[in-house]
Amino acid sequence: MDPEYVRKLGHLGYYLEECGGGAFWAIMTALKEKVGYPYTLIPLPTKEEFLDHLAGKGEGKHLQGVMQYGVGGVSNFGSLCGAPNGSASAITYAVPFEIVQQIVPRLLRYYESGSFPSDEVNSYAVNKELYPPKYKSGKKLPQSVGHSVLCHVSVGKWCEHSGYASGSSERSERCGRLTGDIAAMEVTLLNAHLKGNLETVYPMKLTQETAGCRSCHYKDKKYEQGQFTRGSMECSSCHTDMTPHKGENNLKTAFGTDVGTWAGAAVIGTTAGIGTHAVAGRFNNKEPHDEE
Repeated sequence: MDPEYVRKLGHLGYYLEECGGGAFWAIMTALKEKVGYPYTLIPLPTKEEFLDHLAGKGEGKHLQGVMQYGVGGVSNFGSLCGAPNGSASAITYAVPFEIVQQIVPRLLRYYESGSFPSDEVNSYAVNKELYPPKYKSGKKLPQSVGHSVLCHVSVGKWCEHSGYASGSSERSERCGRLTGDIAAMEVTLLNAHLKGNLETVYPMKLTQETAGCRSCHYKDKKYEQGQFTRGSMECSSCHTDMTPHKGENNLKTAFGTDVGTWAGAAVIGTTAGIGTHAVAGRFNNKEPHDEE
């Protein structure tokens, strides 16, 4: 599939189905056009129906949305952004789950670390190459890095950086362009998998801070050694003080001892960088503590 075509479809999809529904619709529409059956069985509006609706020609006609609940971090709750949510859902229709498990974490890292809206989609907008007949904003919009997959954080950081309010048309347009960017990246990763070069196209790398934290804090059985949490999101996005367990953590082990007492070695190990390479390897090679 053509990522640039999907980028434009994702932006168009946002105009009627927001981020979650827009990303899902973009990828499924591309699959329907490129592959045909069985994707033709999924009840989704066509690109032409979308455009007619935006042009005011579809009054009274309901366009069925799928994954639209992803808007605003799941029904405006501010959690996982709908763009990666809808994109991840779409490719579960295309590849086995073990492949989804390789692609989606890369998409989420791209979302955390990328600067959005991208230069590509900004250029399309300025040159009037996107599909909607009238944009929410035709400006070249400011870019920001969210360092989080949460809508609340991503939107908040962009608004703070750009000076636009969360209810502004510019913010909405920003999310529309971001939806296109994320859908395009999902297709890029899917194409790379099919060509056998996924690791080359987008190597899966955690931040140094996250890799350091995961030298102790990962899913496993030893609570006293820090295995009381899980995840690979950027730790520093929420945990701005990266040494809370050093002396102020009130968590207790199964033996009633403060976790902070046990954490000294972890702090030293993390500071020294011990375990960082092991964690990166552990992320790429499935271990017993990973999800099944």
